[in-house]
Amino acid sequence: MLSHLDSIIFPDRCEVIEIIPSQRYVYPIFKNGWTSLHEYVNTHKCRLLINEQIKRINSIDVILRNPQQRLESGINTFVQMTLRDNTELDQKTIVWFAQNYLFLNRHYAPQFLWLINLARYTNTTTKLNFLGMDQLTSIAQVDRKPGGVLPVSDQLIAQVTNTPNIEMYHRIDQLLVDCIGQSIQFNQLIQHIQQQDSVAYDFVVGRSQRILNPTYVLS
Repeated sequence: MLSHLDSIIFPDRCEVIEIIPSQRYVYPIFKNGWTSLHEYVNTHKCRLLINEQIKRINSIDVILRNPQQRLESGINTFVQMTLRDNTELDQKTIVWFAQNYLFLNRHYAPQFLWLINLARYTNTTTKLNFLGMDQLTSIAQVDRKPGGVLPVSDQLIAQVTNTPNIEMYHRIDQLLVDCIGQSIQFNQLIQHIQQQDSVAYDFVVGRSQRILNPTYVLS
């Protein structure tokens, strides 16, 4: 891996939930109903498909959220969990690192990066069905908030609003949100992003591709 953070943002465990009895499959994303979906799994004894098992699925539902709202909620969760586990730290310091060193935690990592990790385990023909947050209850029939996490404060929202270097990631995530209601293969999604916002795509993806110049990568 290029950075230890790769193992955090792109973990080697990827899971998709089978919603019964409809044979419907959903990819859970932090801050996009993840807690509600896993509550449904526990209540209904649903099956989780892990890694290579995901290749069997032809169609996967993906719930998407407004990028700015998700950033605020994600950093809020990251701050509160970090404070809980590291009592010697303070909120101001944690927020500063969260804003200036994107991305330290999957709770506020862009939805696009979550999809990149999913694509590692899907077939090239798998369709991603993009849904809005308002459709969560129609899938999981529950709406549960993560335990022990307080709502986002106005003070934190004011801080997070000025997060540096976030614009290009938000632009790509907004392109995802604009696809709500559509079913699309991942390679088609990549082409769509490149065509609609080549600047944001180059900022988020292009530099990594240039670092991994095939000329210098040993086979």
